[in-house]
Amino acid sequence: MEDKKTNKAAEVAKAEEPKKHSKAALQAALAQLEEEETGKRKNTVIFRILAFVCWALAAIAMYLPDIGLNLPFGAVRMLFLNNVTACVIDVIVAGILCVVGARLWIYANHIHPTKSHNKVVQFIWNQLGVIMAGLIFAPLAIILIANRKDLDKKTKTIVAAVLAVIFVGASAGSADYHPVTQDQVDSVVQQLTEEAEGYGFTDGDGVRWTKYGNCYHIFSDCQSIRNSNPDNCTDGTIEEAIESNRARLCTFCIKRYAEAKENGEEPAHIPAPAPKTEDLTTLPTEVPDDGTGE
Repeated sequence: MEDKKTNKAAEVAKAEEPKKHSKAALQAALAQLEEEETGKRKNTVIFRILAFVCWALAAIAMYLPDIGLNLPFGAVRMLFLNNVTACVIDVIVAGILCVVGARLWIYANHIHPTKSHNKVVQFIWNQLGVIMAGLIFAPLAIILIANRKDLDKKTKTIVAAVLAVIFVGASAGSADYHPVTQDQVDSVVQQLTEEAEGYGFTDGDGVRWTKYGNCYHIFSDCQSIRNSNPDNCTDGTIEEAIESNRARLCTFCIKRYAEAKENGEEPAHIPAPAPKTEDLTTLPTEVPDDGTGE
């Protein structure tokens, strides 16, 4: 019976533990917090465009037709011209371009992940690099199988072996092993906000807000208030900040708290607000009793 109670208590304690998120989800959350505070959205479109450029170049390396310039690109064309060396080089170049394109796409995803809740859409969006590698390499594999009589056995063996190795390597290098969704990012932001608020509050520290600001801060040297006029700053509790219409914790403070937590650092706190005491001048003065009764 005692063991059941112990196990139940352990399960409850484990359920109450903060959920651990991947490093990618944390980085995406920090990037979005910074965007929210600065009002400047990071441009990930350029990385997505470059990713498609790399995939397009990989396709050219594999399937460039004869355009009259006698270019050594086009693995299939080189294969049927019996230029095995050029064919192998084109396959390798295509594999490298596939991986570069996928890493650019993943980098963009880890800043602005898909907002779709559909699992299929999420998979396609996050693993697009692997899908593109398959689309780029599959036609050559089909050609090798379909044209058995047009190619000698030795050539087919060499090209097939290289194709298999490069395809496996490109697929492995193109996979996102820590995919991120917007739901995960929102969950991280919420958790960081709650932890950061508790960090300032639990340690007996106060929070600070400015006369013209719209949020409160848990770090006295937060970059958004470090140059503020002291006369325009107020220290108090979180409840007092909320009562003063500063109901939101500064996103720079959340970001800094998360980074400090990751690095095991302890940033400067805002001193705890002094307790409010009554004005002693309004209290009656007591005369010590000297034992004479007067």
